[in-house]
Amino acid sequence: MGDRLYFGSCNGFFRRLDAATGRVQWETNVRESAAKQYFFHGDVFVAPDRIVASADVDTRSGAEAGVHAFDSDSGRQLWKYGAGRGVLGAVVGSGNAVFAYTASGDLIALNLASGKPLWTYALNAGPWESPAVVDDRVFAGSNDGSLYAFESQTGRVQWQRKLSAPLATSIRATASDIYAGTADGNIDRVAASNGEVRASINVDSVLKPTSAPVVTKDAVLVLLADKEGNSRAVVSLDPALARIKWRQDAPDRWTTSRIFTTSRTIFVGNPSGELSAYCAADGSLAWSDRLASAPIRSIGGTDERLLVGTPSGTLYAIRPPRACM
Repeated sequence: MGDRLYFGSCNGFFRRLDAATGRVQWETNVRESAAKQYFFHGDVFVAPDRIVASADVDTRSGAEAGVHAFDSDSGRQLWKYGAGRGVLGAVVGSGNAVFAYTASGDLIALNLASGKPLWTYALNAGPWESPAVVDDRVFAGSNDGSLYAFESQTGRVQWQRKLSAPLATSIRATASDIYAGTADGNIDRVAASNGEVRASINVDSVLKPTSAPVVTKDAVLVLLADKEGNSRAVVSLDPALARIKWRQDAPDRWTTSRIFTTSRTIFVGNPSGELSAYCAADGSLAWSDRLASAPIRSIGGTDERLLVGTPSGTLYAIRPPRACM
C-alpha cells in the first residue's frame, strides 16, 4: 500500500516493510503455542488504521489460528478471532465488518473494531477461496454449487442460486454482476440483484477454474488447474462472457497462487523461479526472467515495482521492463 508493504511468513511473524528499501519497520509474532509453522496464506484487508489478516495452523500443534488485526503504525495486535485450524483464504471487508471462509467451510462476519462475531453461516465453502462484498451485501459460494447473497450486517439470505457444479473459485463482484467458476469448467455471470444467471461459458472440458478471477473493465481473467491443483493455463473472457478472448497455456505449470495484474500486464511464476509477463490485451508473452532458485509463490506491487515471494522466505523487489504499451 503506497510506500508500505504488509506480509506474513510461515513462522507466525507478520511484518511491515518499507516498499522502497525492504527495511523491516515492525514485526509481530503471533505463533503462540505452534511449534514452528503458523501460516499467512490469504490476501489481507487494509483499513485506514489496521490490517486484517487470515492465518492457519496444523491443529496437532495445539495452537489455534484464525483472523488477526494489527495496528498499521505500530504492528500491535489489536484482536484475534480463533477458528480452529483457521482461515486459509483472503479476508474481505466493507464498512464496519470483515468476512472470510474458515477452514471448516463456514462464512464468518466479524466486527472490524473488536473482532467479535456478527454472524456465522454454515456454508461448506472451499477453504482456500474467499467471498466478495459490495456495499451492504456479501456474496459467497458453496461446495454444493449454491451461490448466496447475504445482508452484511445480519447474515440474512437475500437470495440463493444453484449453479451447475460445486464452486471452484473465489467470488468476484461488481455493483451489477457476480462472477464465479464451477468444477465443470464453467464461468458464470450472475445478477447481483436477484441471482439470475445472465451468462455462462465453458472454458475447458478437463481443466477447472481455480483461485480468484480478476475482473477489469475489459476482461475477466481466470486460472485453470488440473485435478492435482497445478495451474496449467489462463484465459481472458470478455466481461459479458460472450467469448474467450485468448488463452495462454503454461509451458509446464505455474506455482503462483493467483494471477497478478497491472494496468497492461499479467504476471505468473513457475517452479524453477522464472517470472513471466503476458500482455493483457492479447495474451502474448512480453518477457520472462529467471528471478529465483525456488518456486515463485506470490506476486504483488505496481507497474513500477513488482514484489515477488518464494516459499524459501525470500522477497524480491524488481523494476519490470516496460512492455505491452
